[in-house]
Amino acid sequence: MKPFMIRTAIGTMVLAFTLAAVAAAAPTKPPPPGGVPLLPADSVAAFQVVGTRDAAEAQFVDVAGQPFRRALRLRTRTRVPLSYSVQIGTTATAPVKKGDALLATFYVRGVSGGQPETGETRTQFVFERGEAPHTKAVERDVHIARGGAWQRIDVPFLAAEDLEAAQARINFRLGYEPQVIEIGGIAVLNYGKTVALQALPRTPTTYAGREPNAPWRKTARERIEKHRKGDLTVRVVDAAGRPVPGARVSVRMKQHAFAFGSAVAADGINGDGPDDRKYRDTIAALYNRVVMENDLKWQGWEQNPERAKKAVAWLRAQNIEVRGHTLVWPSWRNTPPDLQTLKNDKAALAKRVRDHIRDEVGAMRGQIVEWDVVNETFDNHDLLDILGNDALIEWFKLARATDPKPILFLNDYPPLDGAATGNAHLNHFEKTLRFLVDGGAPLGGIGFQCHFGGSVIPPTRLLSGLDRFARFGLPIEATELDINTTDEQLQAAYLRDFMTALFSHPSVNGIIMWGFWEGRHWKPEAALYRKDWSLKPVGQAWLDLVKKEWWTNASGGTDARGGFRTRGFLGQYEVTVTRGGRTKTVPVTLTKTGAVVTVPLG
Repeated sequence: MKPFMIRTAIGTMVLAFTLAAVAAAAPTKPPPPGGVPLLPADSVAAFQVVGTRDAAEAQFVDVAGQPFRRALRLRTRTRVPLSYSVQIGTTATAPVKKGDALLATFYVRGVSGGQPETGETRTQFVFERGEAPHTKAVERDVHIARGGAWQRIDVPFLAAEDLEAAQARINFRLGYEPQVIEIGGIAVLNYGKTVALQALPRTPTTYAGREPNAPWRKTARERIEKHRKGDLTVRVVDAAGRPVPGARVSVRMKQHAFAFGSAVAADGINGDGPDDRKYRDTIAALYNRVVMENDLKWQGWEQNPERAKKAVAWLRAQNIEVRGHTLVWPSWRNTPPDLQTLKNDKAALAKRVRDHIRDEVGAMRGQIVEWDVVNETFDNHDLLDILGNDALIEWFKLARATDPKPILFLNDYPPLDGAATGNAHLNHFEKTLRFLVDGGAPLGGIGFQCHFGGSVIPPTRLLSGLDRFARFGLPIEATELDINTTDEQLQAAYLRDFMTALFSHPSVNGIIMWGFWEGRHWKPEAALYRKDWSLKPVGQAWLDLVKKEWWTNASGGTDARGGFRTRGFLGQYEVTVTRGGRTKTVPVTLTKTGAVVTVPLG
């Protein structure tokens, strides 16, 4: 073995919120000809270890019986806080343009170590901008059984932006349990706009628990039956209060008690074009709670508060609840530019933040059901570095004093993964929540963003993560869900399973998608609807759950005592009773304790 040089380069990166996909068998179709290589012929020689010093080492090894002659043997010595804290990486040899179709191919073999529970080793392939903001085109987890054979992995993806060769970074992450893996035959080809992404080979991805008979499904259904449904009794009487047997009863659900929603844009709500009208119609048809994607953020609010107010007024007129996102995103890059000019004047900076909270919460008083008071403190802490962590408590108390009704959330994007006990981001989030609670902050909810790439967290680990944070006794919400992958079947299957797991957990009170239409989505591939408004498989999965499987319509006749009984999902209903040409409709709210409604038909 020839030792491979290790270089250390610690920099600011973005946490990959993608875990635990399993590589399946290699695809059958070969790559099409004509791709421009983005790596040299001896590709493994281009990669170097970067990140935490002494966490990993790399060596060249000779390989026989494969389409390549040598590979990198990569040893992770110690577990580091984040998966990207140590990795191998290199830059591309040619530029890419936004929307180019690219294909990454590599071979990987697990040698030893890895996760004790599963017997798997792992890495993650990433193609990204090599400097801030480290925009990702793809993040693909690969889990390989230790001691196994070589597996070929094909990962097709689209370039997320224009990048010069030196800006495009190709990485394999190594920040996991101590393990030894080997990687060889690494190639990245750029087909530009000449080949459709669907024409490129793809190694299927899956995740533990995707199978139809996975044991977690049965217990999830049982929890849903217990926690998300109630008994509804309708009693029909005549003008004298006597029971009316044989009356026809129709129970029709109108709205869920559980929050099913999406991020929305004020411009789409306020606009006059045909897409704007379709946008509004879709919001009204699908969602009972939404969050303003950018218009209630500090900068968007101060630029044009009337835009947000107009959109919120329309939403409330449709009986749609509105989340406020976000009052303080405490970094220079996510606050108005003038705040940084106050960094040497602590009192003035503190006042500027307080004035903003009073202004925005006061202006929207009575119209917002939840506020993300603070967002992403793990890597947005410029203000806290100056004002101190006690400012967090002050901001929550000030928001509560300005409007006593909204539930106040801390929102962040650590992995909602019960197996990630050593994850620095997740531990920081829990520590911050505990600090707020112990400090007397009126914290009312816990927001997990849940942005996924093509790799995901298995349902059982989602559930154990929820159990961990349920100990706070506060409602938990998936505040920014999306699954950004071109694998539409994986996307649809995981949305179904993610939503089922969370809907089954009694501590969860809502699931909010971070957008629904490709024409207004920060990650267009994650949308439920394509640009032409055709429904994607992931959109059908949403509708099948929210509007079919978890939706109650029932009908029947009253018994001899004038009663009709059914069991339904919690929420708002209309009950219509008909007999002898007489009809009456009444509203009913079904809660966990059940509902009994008497309908006089006289």
